Amino acid sequence: MSVEEFEKGYFYATELKAFAKELGIDVGTLRKNEVEDHIKARLSGSKDTPLPKSVSNRKTGGSRDRLLPDSYVVNYVSDKATKAFLKEEISKRDPDLKDKSGQWYWLNDWRKEQIRNNRKITYRELIDRLYELMTTKGRLPRIPSTRFNNFITDFLADPENEGATRQEAMDEWERLKKMPVQKNYQEYKKFRNETA
Repeated sequence: MSVEEFEKGYFYATELKAFAKELGIDVGTLRKNEVEDHIKARLSGSKDTPLPKSVSNRKTGGSRDRLLPDSYVVNYVSDKATKAFLKEEISKRDPDLKDKSGQWYWLNDWRKEQIRNNRKITYRELIDRLYELMTTKGRLPRIPSTRFNNFITDFLADPENEGATRQEAMDEWERLKKMPVQKNYQEYKKFRNETA
């Protein structure tokens, strides 16, 4: 399979991980988009591409961290209790601050980057970063591995599709999955216009 063929396909996370294992790639705790990066590098034969490394959330055998601002992030658990703690700390700064789409993804992305760089961080730093994300003007960057969600959002936001239902957008997503193009709204629209 070529990189181009791979990019024009759509794979669920389980399929990607199985394919990566066939190629001899250890996926560990890599996210879907990170697994895709590793696969593309392997398919292209690239040895120079810097690739994301798997980062464990917890030290082996350790109990979960105490949820206090000055506790170090060592055995992180991304669950309701942790999110409630972080949001409670945020509400002390701004009780009216609303959640922002993608905030948890980008918070975890930042946390893992700190770990990759061997930087010790505290929960206060996580709180600070979450606050920055929640107060960012406009939308946060798109989550790379959520092509389906991004497609649905873009399809429904396009004035050409005014009045379209979510079900219609989902039906178009299913059509896109069969098209020989990258799986995003821009490529879908371009292909649709070229073949109309």
